[in-house]
Amino acid sequence: MRLIPRSQKGFAWAISAVCVIGAMVAVGLLFITGTFDSKDELGTARGFVPTAAPAGDPASTTWPEYGYDAQRTRANPMLDLSPPFRQVWKREARALVEFPPVAADGRLVFGTNGRYALSLSTATGGIYWYVKLSGRAASSPAIAGGLVLFATDDGYITARRWKHGEVVWRVRVGSSTESSPLVIGGRFYVGDLDGRVWCKAVATGKTIWTAKAGGPVKSSLARSGANVVVGDYAGQITAFNARSGTIRWRTTSPGTLRSGPGTIYGNPSVAYGRIYVANVNGRVFALDARDGSIAWVRVLPDWVYSSPAVSGNTVYVGSYDHRLYALNAVTGSVRWSFDAGERIAGSPTVIGRFVWFATLARTPANGRTFAINAETGRRAYTFPDGRYTPAIGVEGRLILTGVRTLYGMAPVP
Repeated sequence: MRLIPRSQKGFAWAISAVCVIGAMVAVGLLFITGTFDSKDELGTARGFVPTAAPAGDPASTTWPEYGYDAQRTRANPMLDLSPPFRQVWKREARALVEFPPVAADGRLVFGTNGRYALSLSTATGGIYWYVKLSGRAASSPAIAGGLVLFATDDGYITARRWKHGEVVWRVRVGSSTESSPLVIGGRFYVGDLDGRVWCKAVATGKTIWTAKAGGPVKSSLARSGANVVVGDYAGQITAFNARSGTIRWRTTSPGTLRSGPGTIYGNPSVAYGRIYVANVNGRVFALDARDGSIAWVRVLPDWVYSSPAVSGNTVYVGSYDHRLYALNAVTGSVRWSFDAGERIAGSPTVIGRFVWFATLARTPANGRTFAINAETGRRAYTFPDGRYTPAIGVEGRLILTGVRTLYGMAPVP
């Protein structure tokens, strides 16, 4: 066997060290530049079901839960509420209104960060009732069989009479919940920051089943056929059987090498046989509702706290890069984007031909609400207040949620 002369051994070691250091530098550069991170993946029509589109109601008098329907599409494309508008009433809430109200029977109900809940007339803004909550409301309530369900950050769910606000029952779920209740028949579903998902009876609050998500849950659940789906702070999306709580599938979000699968704050939206999800790590992606397989991925340049709105074969989502994006629901390609000049954290809402969203201005008084033509991406209307999810609609009335104020708006004939 031929040996390396002693005089050459030091040189060989030096060459080896240089090679190792060079490899480490190369890997480091690939790491820093995001070479190993997940990238855009355009999808196809495989598994896309056009007939499973958000239907809407042209004469709707209700907006029963956060996101309008159990699929959380945040869309009533049939309701014609077009600008310009006139302000009919204004109601100060005296505290941050982080999530929009729900509506039925000519009334609105919402909670505040000041631990109060209000019931207002949709027509006039007059107060029907005003009650103290046990904790801050960092979610929308939900209407269910003559009751309105509130989740609060002290870990309680409280059912109150829709008409008068009296407490019917109150139960504890976890350490805290910011999950807007999802109502399906006589049951409702919420998640908590302990990472549990709860299924309870609407009439009594009694637990029917509980199951573990992949991590803490701030997101609201959405209905997907026989399942309910939710994202969590571990960057996972889980489908539970709505009847039994059995896990049907679990998918890990696309992510980055440095931060892993990221954090899912907003809730999934379900339409077209797919589940649309946005991740704080900038990934917006679609899953096949049958098995959770990834249909497409779109990488945006900044954080995405916004839940997607889905309508007209398009997914609408806002980003911290100041833009509202309209993505093709089939492939994930960008149809258009609108620069709002400020960060977008709240979820957009599609009402008729327009998509509504608000800006998370660094100075709250500088927040704005925009109405954008859903097809073209052109601005149609601007309102001088707004922060998170700004708009719901019923026949003849648009309700805008500002930082601490609600507004009743009527279309100008």
